[in-house]
Amino acid sequence: MDTELTKQWSSDLKPQPGLGIFGLLRESFKTLKRNRKLMLPLLLHVFLFFSLLEFAQIYLLEPVGKDLASQLAEHPKLFEDFGNNMHRTDYRGALNDIREILLVKLFIFIFSSIISLVFFVATVSSSYEAYTAKAQDLTEMIMKIKKSWKKPIGISFYMILFTMGFIFGCFFYIGMVSILAGNSWASYMFYGVVFLSIVVLWIYGSALWMMSLVVSVLEDAGGLDAIFKARELMKGENVKASLLMVLYGVASSVVYWVTHAIISQTPEKWSEMVISVVLTTGLICALKLFMFVVFTIFYHEQKEVCDEKAAKSLYLPIAGDEV
Repeated sequence: MDTELTKQWSSDLKPQPGLGIFGLLRESFKTLKRNRKLMLPLLLHVFLFFSLLEFAQIYLLEPVGKDLASQLAEHPKLFEDFGNNMHRTDYRGALNDIREILLVKLFIFIFSSIISLVFFVATVSSSYEAYTAKAQDLTEMIMKIKKSWKKPIGISFYMILFTMGFIFGCFFYIGMVSILAGNSWASYMFYGVVFLSIVVLWIYGSALWMMSLVVSVLEDAGGLDAIFKARELMKGENVKASLLMVLYGVASSVVYWVTHAIISQTPEKWSEMVISVVLTTGLICALKLFMFVVFTIFYHEQKEVCDEKAAKSLYLPIAGDEV
């Protein structure tokens, strides 16, 4: 009897198979539809903010770019002479143009990062509540943003450090092989292996980064704790998470390709700019929204599996003949 009870208990606590890729995509569409009252206004506002930033960047940098191009045409060796003659009077205009471009780019980057951060936290928290059959109003979403906005910044800092270390290590090994092996066939094979490894690890790192951000929003964890937690949740499903990032990359590439194809058929410059900014920004924002929802549901499914495994290990009854 104890043995039958043990088998029944083990069967009840056996983790259910998670959703496949198409299952995640299907549930994400359902969640967006269920949560459309919050998601549609959020998407519209994010689209407007990003579009305004793009138009502002074009408006501010177009005359500066033309001025810099004219100075480059007049002084072909301008950048080569910067190191020794950057204080020359005829180079001051170019130097000011470069400073202005860098300053505008910096402000655009800061504002874009702020918008993306709010967009991400709001989407993840609201989608998780909608997927778990809970309701979240606008006030609760704002409170969640105030509570969680710092943790994704810390995670991004650590992931950028890891990425820089990875890139440095790759260049170091490539340099060592180029010195030791020269142009032999073994060196070319090594370059191919390194390139393939970089692509695979880059995709996995992107998936881990995204999962870590989701963990930081939905759990009381940040920094390295959230990264380690995300890696634990992804264990056994690394291929699925990586394929999700590949799908996002392919979809983004298709968006840019379609936009370029449409622009190539547009003769007027302003029409070309409007189509490029509006179409590209709108579709990329929609793709990001969908990707955030997909990884939120993926997190929920993986966490349920981990919780079921933990419950099985903690509460599995002991058979009578083992006492």
